[in-house]
Amino acid sequence: MKRLPLLITCTFLLTLGLNQVLAQASEVNLTVSPPVSYLHVAPGTSANHTIILENSGETPITVLPTIVDFTTDGKTGRAIVTNQLTFPYVSMGVDNSVKEVTIPPNKKAQLTLYISVPHEAQEKEYPLTVLFFSKSEQEKAQNFQQNSQKSNSQINAAIGSNLIVLVSKQNSFTKTLEVLNINAPKFVDSFQQIEFSPLVKNNSLGAVVASGSAKIVNWRKQTIVEFDVYPDTILGHNSREIRALLSNSDPQKPEVGSLAYKPKFLIGPYQIVLTLTGQDGTVITQSVHVFYALPIAILAALLLGIALFYFLSKQKPKMSSL
Repeated sequence: MKRLPLLITCTFLLTLGLNQVLAQASEVNLTVSPPVSYLHVAPGTSANHTIILENSGETPITVLPTIVDFTTDGKTGRAIVTNQLTFPYVSMGVDNSVKEVTIPPNKKAQLTLYISVPHEAQEKEYPLTVLFFSKSEQEKAQNFQQNSQKSNSQINAAIGSNLIVLVSKQNSFTKTLEVLNINAPKFVDSFQQIEFSPLVKNNSLGAVVASGSAKIVNWRKQTIVEFDVYPDTILGHNSREIRALLSNSDPQKPEVGSLAYKPKFLIGPYQIVLTLTGQDGTVITQSVHVFYALPIAILAALLLGIALFYFLSKQKPKMSSL
């Protein structure tokens, strides 16, 4: 099984690169990094997080930052930004003093988030997004901020950076993954492609990178085909579908594919065995799905031929009596 470098795993963390990343960004030549970060903060402690904004244009850019929650769709891992903030322990600048950031032409600027978690804070994971509205969108930003305490409706935001904050006393936690559904058929045609998309839930306190393998074995326990699982991150108490890591992809630029196999011919009972592991290779969970391969098209054609023959044989005496 392939092991991707930790850097690559972090780079592709969550595959959450905001789908809402705005059209305004390309118009004003603004980039924000990092796109996704993960921060562990123990109750009673504090931490800082810095976001870098780069202006590649020829004119200054002024942006209005705001911090909101994001959720995922529970399937693809796509980030869904809301206009609500439920994490009260974060501020932009000292005493929340930063209201706007100006980036000179062809220069960089930074925004530092200050996080201070009290001793009595609840231990949980907080997925946050820092949004940057262009000052030309000031009215939109103000309306958004005014409504942020009234509604948790989804928005189409400006450019943003995701930050997942885990508030926990422990430096590590028990990783618990549950396969909710393999999402594979019970019967397949012997000549047709087999495709499955396992839905996995993370019952852990914080995010877990789900690696591992998925394979199809026959009744002799012989492996017919095996896939490496793409190391997607599943947020705490969230779910998402498992994807395949293409075997011929560059380890530095891993490519994603579907869990699909086109056999020459299959017959009889088979098993889909999904094994999910942590980054250290320890098995977290395993799930097995049994399916049966039959030449359904051939059997259907045969049954149709028998039915047609039976029908015609019944019609022949009637025709001869006429």
